[in-house]
Amino acid sequence: MTSEVGLCLAAFADLPLAEALARVHALGLSLVDLPTDSVFAVRPEAAFGPLADPTNLAGLRSLLDRFEVRVACVSNSRDGQLILGPHGPHTDRVLVGDLEAKRSHGRRLAFEAIRLAGALEAPMARLFFGCPDFARWLNWSGSEVSWEDNVAAFVVEAAPLAVVARQEGVTLCIEPHPKQVAFDVRSVRSCVAGLQAAGEELGVCFDPANVAALHYDPVEFLAALGAPPRCVHAKDIELATSVEPPSGAGWVPYGPQPAVRFRSVPFGQLDWDGIIAGLAEVGFDGPILIEHEDLVTDRMVGIPAAAAHLASLLLAGSPSGGQAGRQAERDRDVAGVAPGAAPWW
Repeated sequence: MTSEVGLCLAAFADLPLAEALARVHALGLSLVDLPTDSVFAVRPEAAFGPLADPTNLAGLRSLLDRFEVRVACVSNSRDGQLILGPHGPHTDRVLVGDLEAKRSHGRRLAFEAIRLAGALEAPMARLFFGCPDFARWLNWSGSEVSWEDNVAAFVVEAAPLAVVARQEGVTLCIEPHPKQVAFDVRSVRSCVAGLQAAGEELGVCFDPANVAALHYDPVEFLAALGAPPRCVHAKDIELATSVEPPSGAGWVPYGPQPAVRFRSVPFGQLDWDGIIAGLAEVGFDGPILIEHEDLVTDRMVGIPAAAAHLASLLLAGSPSGGQAGRQAERDRDVAGVAPGAAPWW
């Protein structure tokens, strides 16, 4: 497998772009997911202004070159969420306004992310779209409303974006997630099929921790998708079984299931040996982008630990160490784990 390990720059969402890229360079990484979320200090527009301006775009390119960083993907999660919602106070942190104001904002930022990916010759643009009605996962007696209505709404919004992505030489990608229309295998397949029926392409960004948060097995999920993902997000997870969330930082409910806590790779419960092997089996050769959402481990500890662990697995090309090896790594790390401040987002 020829995948390269990189970093989602949302890990440094609170920093100016130049400082974030300097840290990426210092960590020995050279591939990033570049976020354009309007609530992030790291967004390129905060440093250069509107990137439709060729001078500002040239400044961004120069900055990336200075730190020897390439863009694997341009992403937007917070603003894109406003396309399908929710549109009430849940998303007021991104934009205060009525439904149409929020939708317009989400659409505009989504198109801008895709066009920036094209301008930077990044192969992917990863977007969140939100979800019109989370209650549709339950089919009510006597009603014909179902999750497929959410899928239909997604296709209406995603198709024009996919057209622009194709014109820009970019693949539009979604990420299965509990806050999105595409969250399980069936809904992902429906969204991909809906775009294909419209004559457009839709890629998948696979995040094993998001899948495990819903108590699906990531390797089975991956195999059931029917096609290799375009990129992978690498974070780990701890899954509670108690009726109350455990004590400690970072435990959150992810739907009606018991609480979860995201960790850095390999300090959670995921079988990364098996995940890497599963990726190889489906023919994946895209980037593996580290996500740092760990409230226990400082990001300057967690990111290099994740990079080293993933690189070792990719180098080995086969399972290396199993559960005992991962537990030993976690035990060795305890002394080096510094309680980190909560991520800015």
